[in-house]
Amino acid sequence: MDEALDIAMDYLIRTEQAVNFREAQTLAANAIANAWRAGVRSRMRLTNMAIRAVAEGRSQLKSG
Repeated sequence: MDEALDIAMDYLIRTEQAVNFREAQTLAANAIANAWRAGVRSRMRLTNMAIRAVAEGRSQLKSG
């Protein structure tokens, strides 16, 4: 789980999607934790879910 979060945050920082680092990290961590509880164990699937959660969270803030 930690490795998936590290990979996701590295990607989000490099693509400048983690402008608000704490918020992005919280969204990513929550997405990973939820997926883990649902049985997802693939590091790359967890990473992708975290990145998607941050992207969707940002789009909701812009439209809301």
